[in-house]
Amino acid sequence: MPLSSRLGGAADGRTVPRILGAARRIFGRVGFDGASMGEVAAEAGVSKGLLHYHFENKDHLLVETQRAYFRQLHQRFIERARRGDGGLPSALDALDAMWAAARDLHQGAPFLVETLALSNHDSEMGRTVARFYAESTALLADAIAKVFEAELDRLTVPPERMAVLIRVLLEGLVVELARCRVEADLERVDVAYADFRGLFERFVLAGKPGPDVDLAALHLDPLGPVALPW
Repeated sequence: MPLSSRLGGAADGRTVPRILGAARRIFGRVGFDGASMGEVAAEAGVSKGLLHYHFENKDHLLVETQRAYFRQLHQRFIERARRGDGGLPSALDALDAMWAAARDLHQGAPFLVETLALSNHDSEMGRTVARFYAESTALLADAIAKVFEAELDRLTVPPERMAVLIRVLLEGLVVELARCRVEADLERVDVAYADFRGLFERFVLAGKPGPDVDLAALHLDPLGPVALPW
């Protein structure tokens, strides 16, 4: 049975969320390489057989853990926007939460870089990653639209384009995390995130949305985008 069918069939129960929560705790404590499916099963209080029924292997588990986190983050900020707690402070809070999620799993960054490159592969894992890409970007765009609902005319670029821009920049930081070997390397990436956050804070709101991009003027390949290494 395909992974997506197994996850879909169990989405309404408590088992999958409990496993994903346990996986996130284990990955955060010992890193992706140091974690085992047995440890995740024990943390979640399920058998290894049940764990493998829902998640084929550790690779799939990490991707689905990130997907679940994006869904939770989206819901959190949608609820805040409904309460009228939107605007730039909420947007910065969302950025910090996404960066904290990536930073906590920095030991798994090399795997994430390797795995995201599979998004255009015709395989079960490739399709899983492609769905994660599409869903996380759509959720981010929706959250941006809701958080800045009262100031949409002041966004420098529309929510859909801003979501892609944020995703690309965060993925670039994940690539940098994958290169880290010592604490000084991590500190350098933290500074890069702080700089990105500062630029976002200063320029996310301007006055008028940016113009449509003329791809031809940029001399881009009309056959399509070049596959990036993440």
